[in-house]
Amino acid sequence: MMSDFWSSELGEVTGSAEDAFAKTFTRIPDGTMALARIEKFKNDLNDRTSETFLSIEWLLTDGDFKGQKVTQKIKAFDSDPKVRHRALNMLKLMYQLYDIKPKHANPPTDDDLKAFFGKTAGLKIRETEPDKNSGKQYNWVSEVHTAKGFKCETGIKLVVTHENLMPDGLETAFDRNKKGSASSMDDDIPF
Repeated sequence: MMSDFWSSELGEVTGSAEDAFAKTFTRIPDGTMALARIEKFKNDLNDRTSETFLSIEWLLTDGDFKGQKVTQKIKAFDSDPKVRHRALNMLKLMYQLYDIKPKHANPPTDDDLKAFFGKTAGLKIRETEPDKNSGKQYNWVSEVHTAKGFKCETGIKLVVTHENLMPDGLETAFDRNKKGSASSMDDDIPF
């Protein structure tokens, strides 16, 4: 049936250039608030560190970045007690937000997490500082709110203009000029 093919879960298929062309941003600007739906929620493993965490894949359903995906990591198994405590609180907040009751006191299984599929929420999306080695930046979900009455806003892209690379103890031009230069920076004549 033709109508099923031409319908989209993200809204009306308009054929307009604005809806058809790819957006210029690959990252979502820092502080963006957007409605999103849970597409995947599962136990995951960091290949580099072998640490287990819970991974949520959110699909943005409203706002300037509608249709983009962002991943949230809940580090409920982290060895750092502060990280684990915050992660457990985020997980409990998620259960409370959707009025889902855990079936047992053990860590949630992938089957347990299926209860969250398709649920919507308002997200606050942040952007990391550039990685010192690669310069890459990533998005992360910093807040999850009820979708009812949530206001979508586009944040501001983080831009690093420079990094102070001066080692401690290295003199600057101002330091050298203060040490006995014949001219003074306090003179009326600046040159």
